[in-house]
Amino acid sequence: MALDQKLFRDRKILRRVDVNLAVQSRLFGVANLLLFLFVATVGGYYGSHPRIATAAGLLILALSALQFTLVIRFDTAYGAGPGRWRTGFILSQIAAALGMGLFSAAVILADKLGMSSFLVTLYMVGLCALNNVEWSPYHQRNTLRLGCGLMPPLLAYVLVGDLRGLTIAVALLIMLVMLWRQSRIIMHRYWETAQVTRELQRKAGDLAQAANAANHASQFKTEFLSHITHEIRTPMNNVLGMLALLDDTELSPQQRELQTLAAQSGASLLSLIDDIVDFSRISSGQVQLQENVFNIKRCIDQSLELLGPRAHDRGMELNCRYAPDLPVRVKGDSARLAQLIENLVSNAIKYSQGDDIILAVTSQKVSESRLELRISVKDNGKGIAPELQNHLFEAFASAHQHSPQAHSGTGLGLAISKGLVECMNGKIGFQSNERGTEFWFTVQLRGTTQQAEKGSLHKELLHLRALVVGARGGVMEALVAKLDSLDMMIESVREPAQAADLVPEAAAAQRPYDLMFVNLSLQQPMALEWLVDLQRDATISVQPRLVLLSSLAQRADAMRGGLEQQLTAEWLSKPVTFEKLYQALLRCYGLQPAEPAERGDAAATPQTRHRILLVEDNVVNQMVAKGMLDKLGYPVTSVVNGKEALGLLQQQNFDLILMDCVMPVMDGYEATRAWREQEESTERSRIPIVAMTASVVEGEQQRCLAAGMDDYLAKPVNLDELGAKLRRWLGATESAQGADVTDRRRARGIT
Repeated sequence: MALDQKLFRDRKILRRVDVNLAVQSRLFGVANLLLFLFVATVGGYYGSHPRIATAAGLLILALSALQFTLVIRFDTAYGAGPGRWRTGFILSQIAAALGMGLFSAAVILADKLGMSSFLVTLYMVGLCALNNVEWSPYHQRNTLRLGCGLMPPLLAYVLVGDLRGLTIAVALLIMLVMLWRQSRIIMHRYWETAQVTRELQRKAGDLAQAANAANHASQFKTEFLSHITHEIRTPMNNVLGMLALLDDTELSPQQRELQTLAAQSGASLLSLIDDIVDFSRISSGQVQLQENVFNIKRCIDQSLELLGPRAHDRGMELNCRYAPDLPVRVKGDSARLAQLIENLVSNAIKYSQGDDIILAVTSQKVSESRLELRISVKDNGKGIAPELQNHLFEAFASAHQHSPQAHSGTGLGLAISKGLVECMNGKIGFQSNERGTEFWFTVQLRGTTQQAEKGSLHKELLHLRALVVGARGGVMEALVAKLDSLDMMIESVREPAQAADLVPEAAAAQRPYDLMFVNLSLQQPMALEWLVDLQRDATISVQPRLVLLSSLAQRADAMRGGLEQQLTAEWLSKPVTFEKLYQALLRCYGLQPAEPAERGDAAATPQTRHRILLVEDNVVNQMVAKGMLDKLGYPVTSVVNGKEALGLLQQQNFDLILMDCVMPVMDGYEATRAWREQEESTERSRIPIVAMTASVVEGEQQRCLAAGMDDYLAKPVNLDELGAKLRRWLGATESAQGADVTDRRRARGIT
């Protein structure tokens, strides 16, 4: 390696060498004095040669004093002039080596080959060898120092003239040559190492600078993403909100179709924005997982409720099977878990080309406080082409690029899912063949002692005899698993004709069916006239109570066709959950429900007249929010910034505040903090504040809660989500008008 000549003038390296030499010189200065005293006194040299001993002693003492002075005043003298200090120190060291060499030669000439000669020779060899490593960076000066220390005793042994003396002289010469060679080798290695170290430090500095620049770029990207998504979601809120309001006006069939397409396109664009934001967070390692206690089954059931209509539109059944030992509640990020389920189920709906999708949920403990949740999504489609399987989890890769639906996705869903699963200390994978595809993932969650007690079941619903008609695959598995928990005796048939024969026969044999579950096929619509005839059959002494499993669209068709009025039946919308099944059975037997009636049920009562304050600076957003609140039956007052909101709150009472976060004059965060301080100082009752913002960057919800808000709604605001938030904080069901709006939207398949 060619050495850079600038390296030999590097002050940091030279100072490090000088410090090492200075520290070492103190020890050898003391050793020189001790050796002289020992030889002069114990060895008797002072008695036989007093003048030489005195002169040598004074010389060694003076040189040692000079060395100690240079070392003690190192910081001051070196700071005043490193070059001068180094020159003086090296000259003093060479003089000391020469002094000790001359003293050794004098002892050898006087003592010949006695003990004192052997001692001083051994000491000089050891002194030169031990100093050689530290002195090697200054190789040329070290060569002179070694010569001054070893040449005088070498010449003295030659002058002795004895064979043994000559032998020792030759040995000293060999030692001197070896020390010179070692000094040169160590010198090259030292400066090469110093050069490599300096280059590494320079590269480390460049890397640190590059990392700093990358961090700044990442921060800029995050801020840009935050601002741009906020700016995009604000007009998207206006577009989707206005389309939702337009949906509830009188439209011609053509206008209704155009409105539906526009709403679907807007929802797709919003989904694309969310995918890009999530992918950016995962790529930059900025995903922040929340820890909250949640009900596993409820979280999954709610996700399937939203995905059900989408699956039904494509003629697919969607169901879930839970392991019996699944814990009720766990601690983790329920929103991310729901997102993973939505990604995998959405892919199955888009690409599988089958007619049945089954989720299977199991768990196992990995430690005393942690458990691993495993969720699989299995379809019975045609499977994934082998040439695509190795690229499924790559960004912008589509599971079925050859399918007609391939253009409808960004190709980020599985890449996002993989990133989220890894953030939750889990794994993700799949198996695919011509009989279907199964995607699975595991996540680690914390256990919790907040386990809900199992509710008591009505005795009237236990040990009943049930007949299941037309159910197969996932629907049959899910329904049987839920009925088994009620200890029901279950029989099943595929065709209506079989049921039409079994029901009269069972009644005649005094073994009537208590319940009959009829599954309406999504692939081949089932005619229900046979049920009307069955219920009108006077020969059947005990009619089974009828529960119809259908999609929302199928119930809407039955309602429009007048069939619903002809049948005495409970409708159970798919996918089937235990909660919905149990509520349907309660209604079948006229029992008091354990929980309030479902939204949109005829039993829903009009909500009280709660007053809501809307703080929103965007005029169109105000129109959208007011339209939604009017539909839900809530009176609303609006202001355009936080300062106006604070003034109005001093004059009027409100039951809830919907607060935008980014506004002129005073934003939502500052207004919330100011109002919370006002509540504390005046001992007012706390008003719930729900953030309603277009910012969806990681940590935005925590920022809102830290400012004093109670809940969070991301724009574009969905009518159902808004209604749920209001019911949560106001403790009332939505108005009959709002329920009717929800029912009509669901009947048209709009979620």
